[in-house]
Amino acid sequence: MLTQEILAQIAKLPLAERVSLMEALTRTVNKAPEEKKKTAAEWEEVLRRRREFKVETFDLGEDVIVDRDEIYADRGL
Repeated sequence: MLTQEILAQIAKLPLAERVSLMEALTRTVNKAPEEKKKTAAEWEEVLRRRREFKVETFDLGEDVIVDRDEIYADRGL
């Protein structure tokens, strides 16, 4: 059955049945398989790695032009 046919059939349903259908779909989407869920330790590791992310600052010695049009014009694009 095509998606358009399914949507046409759903449109013919009473409002209460459409709402219950949406609730059922939402419940199935929200249920993730247990093996895909991260444990607390895995989340802690993710957060720890994010906190360790550092960016070195440096000085280019002059102001940098960040005008995109001007940058591309210099390249001939």
